[in-house]
Amino acid sequence: MGILEGEIELQRPSMETPWTSIAATFPCEPLPPNSQREPIRTERLVIRPLQENDLQALHELRSQPEAMTGTSLGRPDRDIEESRAALQGFLPPHDSDTFLFGVFLAATGELIGEGGVHNLASSPYSWPEIGYKFRKEFWGKGYATEFLQAFLAVWWALPRRRRATIEEISPEACMQNAVVGVEQIIANADAQNIASRMVLEKSGFVQFAEWTEPDTQEHRLGQPITLVGYRLSSPGGDVE
Repeated sequence: MGILEGEIELQRPSMETPWTSIAATFPCEPLPPNSQREPIRTERLVIRPLQENDLQALHELRSQPEAMTGTSLGRPDRDIEESRAALQGFLPPHDSDTFLFGVFLAATGELIGEGGVHNLASSPYSWPEIGYKFRKEFWGKGYATEFLQAFLAVWWALPRRRRATIEEISPEACMQNAVVGVEQIIANADAQNIASRMVLEKSGFVQFAEWTEPDTQEHRLGQPITLVGYRLSSPGGDVE
């Protein structure tokens, strides 16, 4: 999705696994609504919340098999109604617990991707999880890295609660540096997706876990897939 720090190999813990709690910062909830999110502008991109009238452009993105390879379904949307349902996750009231944006070319206004924090408490780490997808014709041009770095600057600038209690993985994993008392943001990648892993590493993410689980994608349902966990620490450092 290299640079290794505290790398471990683990299985996702079961409900019987003993968990520990740590004190760290965490974004204030509810998150700022779409109406209060200013567009993020970079050299080549405008990153803004999606709107209802972005449906056709989102459908074109989600109709590409290559763009949908890393999704839980692993296939393109069958029709615009599936894309309409996906769009709802970007819109109120879901914007209170997601931080998702469309990625547009500044020069043309064309939607080329989407991404952001889609889960505020990813399993099993209970940290926010980031993801993204881009249209295939814009791969390899640095747009994903440009988006991710700009997004992260805004993410870390959100208001925070100072001593949120976060459930984390077991004490055994804690001793192997998988649990730290600093706020994290998590990203998971297919171990075979070298391009996506490189984007994460360019943005400062470090690999800390690898595991195998049954695939959820329709064409590989139940087959084993190896995933790699990455984390990025808050630039704010340790909680006092």
